[in-house]
Amino acid sequence: MTTTTAPTTRTDPLPGVVSLGWQRTKLEIKTLLRSKDTVLFTLGLPVMLLLLFGAIFGDTLEGTQVTAGQWFTPGIIASSVLAAGLVNLATSMAMERHDGTLRRLALTPMPTSAYLIGKILLTLLLATGMTVLLLAMGVLLFGVDLPTEAGRWVTFGWVFLLGVVAAAILGIALSTLPRDAKSASAVFNLPFLFLQFISGVFIEFGSIPTWLQTVAGIFPLRWLASGMRAVFLPEEFEQMIEPGGSYQLGLGAIVLSVWIIAGFAFALRTFRWGRESTR
Repeated sequence: MTTTTAPTTRTDPLPGVVSLGWQRTKLEIKTLLRSKDTVLFTLGLPVMLLLLFGAIFGDTLEGTQVTAGQWFTPGIIASSVLAAGLVNLATSMAMERHDGTLRRLALTPMPTSAYLIGKILLTLLLATGMTVLLLAMGVLLFGVDLPTEAGRWVTFGWVFLLGVVAAAILGIALSTLPRDAKSASAVFNLPFLFLQFISGVFIEFGSIPTWLQTVAGIFPLRWLASGMRAVFLPEEFEQMIEPGGSYQLGLGAIVLSVWIIAGFAFALRTFRWGRESTR
């Protein structure tokens, strides 16, 4: 009697979420680098702003030895970190949703978490690149002094990381707001420009009307900017330009953390792969 054995089918385990997320990150980077116009605008805008403001207001600030370029550098770094997620990430995801890219991705085995990991890591890399570029410009062109105290670098580390996470989470959460791809840029850039002016990026925060200071205090950019100033400006500036004479770093950490939690909760409720479907 002859017996036959059914052929066995080998099934390799699917890659884990972390591995898939890293593969997605590499794809996101390649996609970004193929769009030279996007790269030029993303990196060039903060550089241009720092060059312009540093050149136009090149004199030292009254009563200090700090130049305008030194003063503008921390604020523009903070603005760039938030823009990496709140503007760039949100806009790109809105465009992918409305041109059908996300709907096609939904038909693949890739989990939602892997896609989002790719977007968050891309935001981290963009924010890191812009920060390094702006710091190099500040040091070489405007005499920005890099901190020598370990405590300041610790402050920089947690402010930067909280800022990146908040920016990425909010970018994901708000990417569902534009009604079409054409309006995405305007939907995010106009409110962000308003926040830049009231959060102490271009204007000394202490000179902004009190009611606008209160409004700015609700949003992340005000605390990112003050956190970066705490790292890169002399100690006497804390008394000179901050309301109450303090950067209020503890309060800033709380506000950024609340935005991360709120943004995550909102993203869970609103994220969808297409304009109508929810997954």
